[in-house]
Amino acid sequence: MTEETGTAESRPRGDAELPPEPRLVALTRLWLGRGRAAFAELFDQRGRWNRRLTIGLAVVVGVACILGLPELFGAFPAGIDLEIPLRAASHFSSGGQAYPASAMLVEKGPDLPYLYPPFLLPLLTPIAALPRGAVTGTWLILCAMCAVWTCRRLAIPWPAVPFVLAWPPFAEGLITGNSQIFAFAAFVALVYEPAGRTLRTRAFLPVRDALNGVLAAAIGALKVTQMLPVLFLARRRFRAAVIGMVVLVAVVVVLLPLTGISIYGDWLAQLQRAADPKWTVGGVALGRRLGVPDLILAAFGIALALSVRGRDAVAWLGIALLIATPSVHGYTFLFLLPGLLTIRRDWAILLATLFLGVYHAIGWWMACLLVAYFLIASSRWAWLRGVDAPLPDESAGHVAANGAAS
Repeated sequence: MTEETGTAESRPRGDAELPPEPRLVALTRLWLGRGRAAFAELFDQRGRWNRRLTIGLAVVVGVACILGLPELFGAFPAGIDLEIPLRAASHFSSGGQAYPASAMLVEKGPDLPYLYPPFLLPLLTPIAALPRGAVTGTWLILCAMCAVWTCRRLAIPWPAVPFVLAWPPFAEGLITGNSQIFAFAAFVALVYEPAGRTLRTRAFLPVRDALNGVLAAAIGALKVTQMLPVLFLARRRFRAAVIGMVVLVAVVVVLLPLTGISIYGDWLAQLQRAADPKWTVGGVALGRRLGVPDLILAAFGIALALSVRGRDAVAWLGIALLIATPSVHGYTFLFLLPGLLTIRRDWAILLATLFLGVYHAIGWWMACLLVAYFLIASSRWAWLRGVDAPLPDESAGHVAANGAAS
């Protein structure tokens, strides 16, 4: 009897027969292990929990962008950035001043100073004579169509497109009808091409020199401080950059009989007045925030545009454009999108929240600084980089060889 009892006691006990403390320890270890696994999967960009987190963040931030649209509509009159050049064209056609110094005293409204180059004025003159409502409505529709095309070129899924368009940098440009919408579309067309559901950096093929040159020149045709893509292109396809600049100069020369030469002096004088840091309408340029002369930041942006290489060169070019532009507004931060699309999506969406609202300059530049940090740090910690970041073109080496040969 004793032997049987000893034998029964020596057998392993089931979980239900374990003493309370060992069983609690075992369960704790089990749940801790599962918790660590779930936590790791939450930050694993290929894990289902991270995908759910990213989608959830995108929906929340997207809805916040849409809910913020009334504030933007209240702050920016619809089509105001088209009305300003149309009024300047009307003054020009009637023999008046297109670049009056008195305009610099205006702080809001359609009488704000016109700062685009003179060659645009004769092109706008016949449009300014048309019914203004129809012209403005058509222009805003074209802006919206162009913005949708840009989103799709950036491989943004259709369900996310409305949220992206409601993001303040896009929404401000769409509401005001600013030409930055088209300049950014030219930028995207120049540097990216779709590759299924992902982005791929475009190879600057010799057969596309004319197209690439025109696109690069078009980015800064109206805002000359955004000519950095021409320098970026020149380091890769010098002939393409030359073609683009030749086309732009040809447009200026062809229209010179209609504009005259002296008006270009008026334009440069107006740009000089607009560079005054005391001009409150001048935007939130980095130089105005730090008290650094525009020439220093422009030189830094030029150096950055000329030196960037590798798979993140486009993201750095966008940051260079922001740094070098002396008149930065909300829509200018569209050039930060390549950087946001390069870093991991969940963090990029969180950084996008820094743009919610109207003119929070500190938050905007903080987002730019953080994107730059993530781009630098991702070379050491790959997990900071998005798994669906823009891909380098596989033929880049082949194209570089062809470019050197030509």
